[in-house]
Amino acid sequence: MSNPMIARSWRFTLLALWLCASAAAAQAPAGAGAAPADYLDMQARAAAYRAYADRWLALARTGDVAALAQTISPSMTARVGAEAVRRNLETRVVPFFAQAPGLGRSVTVTQTTDAFGHGGFAFYMYALPKDGAPRPFVLYVVDEGGARVVANIVVDHHVPDRHR
Repeated sequence: MSNPMIARSWRFTLLALWLCASAAAAQAPAGAGAAPADYLDMQARAAAYRAYADRWLALARTGDVAALAQTISPSMTARVGAEAVRRNLETRVVPFFAQAPGLGRSVTVTQTTDAFGHGGFAFYMYALPKDGAPRPFVLYVVDEGGARVVANIVVDHHVPDRHR
């Protein structure tokens, strides 16, 4: 006997746990202990991911949940369900960016690998709300099957030593 409410709750809980685990598993800031040539190589590789992140952030500020859902990792969507993805975007992500038309200038970039083994970069940033203090967020962009996708977006979570 399957209760649909329990199934939905379970998927949402899985999504929340994954979001927290991804934030906790992020690697050291880019360049920490790296040789200058390695750091410059990493920065060059991160540039295309940052451009994607910038386009995604502009889309997030439009509030188009359907378009945003299309940018989320297909692997994650398959794992947690399209409804859980839509609900997270609708209840957490879109309202977060609707209140913050601007972005802070501080960005920390790290290399990352999602739960499915897709590599990419995490961008630790701040949204600048119309009223109030800057609000931290992390946007994880990975390459999945030759396409850049958002592996995760964690809003209102400050990561020490990454959010500067």
